[in-house]
Amino acid sequence: MAKLDRIVNAQIALRTTAITELSFSDMLILGSHVLSTNRAMVITGADELLDMGLSSTDPLYFAARDAFAQIPAVRQVYIGRRQIDEVNVTVTRAAQADYTATLAWRDGTGTQQTATAIYSGQAGDDAEGIATALASAINGTAAPVTATATGAVVTIENDVAGAAMGVNVAGNLELAITSSTESITDALAAVSNGPFNWYGLVITSRDAADVKAAAAWAETNEKLFGTASADPNIIDSGSSNDIASDLMANQYFRTFGFYSANAATQYPEAAIMSSMFTYYPGQESWALKKLAGIVYDELTEGQAITAHSKNFSTFELFRNFAVTQGGKVAAGEWIDVIRLRDQLVESIRVSVVSAMINADGKVPYTDDGIQAIGNAMRAPLDLNVRRGGIAPEELDENDRVIPSYTISLPRSSQVPFNDKANRVLNDAKFTARLAGAIHVVNINGSLSYAL
Repeated sequence: MAKLDRIVNAQIALRTTAITELSFSDMLILGSHVLSTNRAMVITGADELLDMGLSSTDPLYFAARDAFAQIPAVRQVYIGRRQIDEVNVTVTRAAQADYTATLAWRDGTGTQQTATAIYSGQAGDDAEGIATALASAINGTAAPVTATATGAVVTIENDVAGAAMGVNVAGNLELAITSSTESITDALAAVSNGPFNWYGLVITSRDAADVKAAAAWAETNEKLFGTASADPNIIDSGSSNDIASDLMANQYFRTFGFYSANAATQYPEAAIMSSMFTYYPGQESWALKKLAGIVYDELTEGQAITAHSKNFSTFELFRNFAVTQGGKVAAGEWIDVIRLRDQLVESIRVSVVSAMINADGKVPYTDDGIQAIGNAMRAPLDLNVRRGGIAPEELDENDRVIPSYTISLPRSSQVPFNDKANRVLNDAKFTARLAGAIHVVNINGSLSYAL
């Protein structure tokens, strides 16, 4: 049979390549744990950590709890793993029930392996005897760990330091995590190599060295890092020996902090990040926000002013309600502006690349081709006008239109020969007006018998 393309030869090109765009509404909590051999996992509720055997007094649970407690809150949170090589499993009570430890590790090919150790409690067993029997069951598996029992506690030690080790428990057992020897920088580098796309960072550690390391890493890797501290020096105007002063001195544009007297067990930074990440970048302000499950601080005006002067935020009581105050990063810029800036850079980058790779053949170095680049820049700017991060068109006092933004592009005739020869377009610029937010209102009035 003859082919139709002898009469009509039709070809359809696909110019539909979609580029993965970074998320600016997902957050990761980094903590020491053995809940998974993966460097990061996703949860949709804090109780999922308890179901894996994590203690309800573990800082990782506290941070996840405060993130999910908000209204609104993010739908999911990524949990990053900081390496530990030893974990304690406590028998919480003796009963005629199964005591189960599920162990996970990765073999030489990187494939995850699992083994389950079970001891069935008998009448007359005590917690010490159950711990001894469970340790024996663990040592009887193929897992590359060594278990020892001391009283009612089973200590599980990794046979290969630094190797991935996972432990989940069930049945009157509770995990207690020991300290990690892995640096924050190494842990974050390992977590960031995973497949997950996240922007906000919280760490469970309150150690000043860990906080400084996380802040430096976030600055380099274009993440937004939040922390909190109960250090009274933060609210002492005569002191500069505190984490807030140190972060401000380093002029970190991607780190924000809270003073909180309850920072040991509460994570206001996780709470507000979760709530604000439900808004598009630029739609939100991180000041004047209510935080569910977070205890407010009753500060004097001087203490609050001191914390804010160090660019740390606070959560304070005003009459019958408590809201956040501050809302700045350590370098003094508003948190929402940093997030909007990062999102806008990414969306313009993706839009322009998409226009170039999906062009019909090429983007020519002509006025029309340069204008095609300008149109790709314009689309993300228009989107952010609609979302409220960039101000809409307004009128000045003379009723002249103030544009939301302006784009400046060179004419093809103005481009130097060498730029054209190298196929590089320079001098594509834009200026946009931020919508900003109102945090303070000053009102002046007078009373009179006549106007």
